[in-house]
Amino acid sequence: MKKNFLLLAVCLLMMFAACKKPDGIANPKIKIIGKWNVVSDSSHVGMGINNTPVNYAGQPGDYFDFRSNGIIYTREGDALDTLNYTLISDTKIAIPQFDAILNGEVQTSTIKNFTSHSLYIAAPRIITPGGVFGRSVKLSR
Repeated sequence: MKKNFLLLAVCLLMMFAACKKPDGIANPKIKIIGKWNVVSDSSHVGMGINNTPVNYAGQPGDYFDFRSNGIIYTREGDALDTLNYTLISDTKIAIPQFDAILNGEVQTSTIKNFTSHSLYIAAPRIITPGGVFGRSVKLSR
């Protein structure tokens, strides 16, 4: 009887361990929705020799607000913007205003360090005769 109980207990323990969700983002669409504070926003502006990097440090009140309808509302200082996004996976996101087109194909942004408190989105850096293009944003909650 003790052997049967012990065997049953081990089987139940193994079932519960097998059902545990892996670490990481179980449902990235749900996890990304909501307001995120801007930690930093880096990009390049200008063309040719006037192409220069711009590194913005987030200020209190700055945000990226991801909505379930595929819209991001942003505020950085006095600048307000509206962006579109499509979450492809927990490591890929398409933001047309960030992403570049290279050889006719859209280069989607990469998501790194995606947790419930941290989100880093990096568009590919494209180097052209006109300058460097790309954008990366670090967000927190």
